[in-house]
This record gives sequence, structure tokens and C-alpha cells, in this order.
Amino acid sequence: MGYEVDFLAVGEGERSGDAIALRFGNLAGPRNQQQVWVIDGGTKESGKELVNHIKTYYRTDRVDVVVSTHPDSDHASGLSVVLEEMKVGVLLMHQPWNHAENIRQLFEDERVTPSGIEERVWRALQDVRELEKIANMKGIKIIEPFSNNGYCALSQTAKLHVLSPSIQFYRQQLANFRCMPEAVQKDMMAPLMEAILGKVKEAARALETWFEETLTDPDPDATSAENNSSVVLLFELDGSKLLFTADAGVPALTEAASRAEKLGIDLRTVSFIQVPHHGSKRNVGPTILNQIVGPIKTPESYDKTAFVSASKDGQPKHPAKKVVNAFMRRGANVFATQGKGLWYYSNDAPKRYGWSAATPLQFYDVVDE
Repeated sequence: MGYEVDFLAVGEGERSGDAIALRFGNLAGPRNQQQVWVIDGGTKESGKELVNHIKTYYRTDRVDVVVSTHPDSDHASGLSVVLEEMKVGVLLMHQPWNHAENIRQLFEDERVTPSGIEERVWRALQDVRELEKIANMKGIKIIEPFSNNGYCALSQTAKLHVLSPSIQFYRQQLANFRCMPEAVQKDMMAPLMEAILGKVKEAARALETWFEETLTDPDPDATSAENNSSVVLLFELDGSKLLFTADAGVPALTEAASRAEKLGIDLRTVSFIQVPHHGSKRNVGPTILNQIVGPIKTPESYDKTAFVSASKDGQPKHPAKKVVNAFMRRGANVFATQGKGLWYYSNDAPKRYGWSAATPLQFYDVVDE
């Protein structure tokens, strides 16, 4: 079985996004011996690029499964183009308005009603509403991806595991979405404070060596509830493990690691991993990286590949230099899109003429605080 993974370049200025295509199966054989997946679509523009990329390199106008990992527009917006312009079999996507009744008891305010919750998310999450609308119009089946559903056997040599969220974890996150009643006041000052603190820290620098790490475990609430609702996927393809993390933070990644452990899967043995949330230091720390990537190794002993979706001008936040260093210490060769696409593939993937080898990021001796 062959496979190939494409991370398209998404984002302008400092804003990043995700647009990922995946093909696996008998890549030299007919289309019915292959599967094509799309995991997030970035912006409308990158959605168009995804469509063109799949038609050009995968030579098909059909996508078996489209995954919307979470409702942020830098991930979901471009998927509307994919749904509209391609034949799609299944849409994996959470439908938050379907959970209003189940999360009512999580609010102390008795005036909060299921219909009020449903109206809030319906009004706030327009990108995923649009995906649902298109899917219903085109007869595309929608399935909510939860770890409770067990694994999916994609073929004799391919499995898919949804490692996070469980339905319980998802509902806890949903109750803390920005559009929810108790989140409105709490989050009003957050962007302003973040901007002020960012300016203060802009000039701060720290020195690192291979064995001296300055990355620390972030606070549990450092990542938004929306990001922690991200779908975390593990593909097992003919002995290779590929982990896709979207914008998951430490709580979601811990949930994923716990699920993998229950399944008897050691995430430290993955050959490919997506760096969460464009390489933000708010999403990972040493403790969770030791669980999902592995312990610190001897210098430059790389045994896996890590891709990070980051805009051309995303640094110092996307990717954070100390996050890049942390993945490298644990055996991951790190590559960033930064204005260009990335391609990860098995030995039997078809050649692409005009493509050249990507250059991995180098270890940083000086990192931003």
C-alpha cells in the first residue's frame, strides 16, 4: 500500500490555516483501489487550490471523505469549495447545534435554554453551517467523529482511529465556546491583554541547547475550547502511523494519548505527525510531547517527520522556535509550509516532476520568550 500527504500553503501575513489532502491504497492502480481524504480546507482560496491539486496529482474529481476538524474559519472555510466542486462521499464534522439539549445542565444560569444555545451556535458558526447546508443539498452523508465510535477499517491494511474528542469531552468544550453565555464576558478582554503581553515579550529572547529546553507546559486553558474540540486522527497504513492533530491543545492531546493507550497504540512510534495549531507554544509542552512524540534523543537522531502549516510571515508565533526545537529534540525532522506546499509520501508513490526536496527547519540557538 502506498500513501501521500499534501499540506498546502495557507495564510497571509501572520495568519495561518490548514488545508491537507491524503491519498492511500494502490496508487498505481485504478481509482477504486484508492481512497482520497481532505482534512480541513483553509480559506476559500486554498479550497480552490485543494480542488486543483487533487485533480492534478491524484487524478480524480472524487473525494471519499472530507474532515472538518473544528469550526475555525482558517480550517473550515475552504471546505465549502471542495464540497461544491467535487464529488464527496462522506463529511466528518461536528454539528454543535445537535448537542444543545445535552449541555444545558453545564450552565448555572437557569435562563439558558437548549433553544437559546442552539441559536447561539447556529448564529456564530457560519462556516460549518454552510458545510452542513451544502452536504444536505448534495446528499452527502454527515457523520460526527467521536472516539467513542471505535476504529474504522478502511481496507485490509488501513485503519482510522478518532483519538479525540470523545462525545463527553466535546460537549464540555462546546459549553465553553466563545459564543456561549458564560464565555462572552470572560473572553472580552482576552485579545487586548494578549496583544499587550505580546508587545512586552516581543524583545525577550532566551538561549537553548539540545538538552536545555525553555518550553514549558502551558496552562490548561491556554488553548480555546474551539481548538480543543479538534478532531485528532490516527491513520494506520500498512504498518505506518500518521497522526493529524489540527489545533488541539494539551487537554485534547492528553485525551488522544489516553485513548491511544487504551487501544494499545504507542503514539511515540508514529512516522508522521502534524505539529498542532501551526506550531503555537500554547498548544504543547514537554509533558505531552514526551507522550505523543517521545523522549529527548541524542542530537539529530531523527526517526519521524513533522509538518507544520504556517504562513510565510507567521513567526515568531507560527511556528514558535522553541516548539520546533522541542519536536527536533524528540526525533522529528520538522518542515514548515511558509508559503509553499509540502509532500510526505511512501516509497511507491508516483513521481512528481518539477518537485524538489524540502529543506527541514534548523535547530534554533536563540528562541522567543
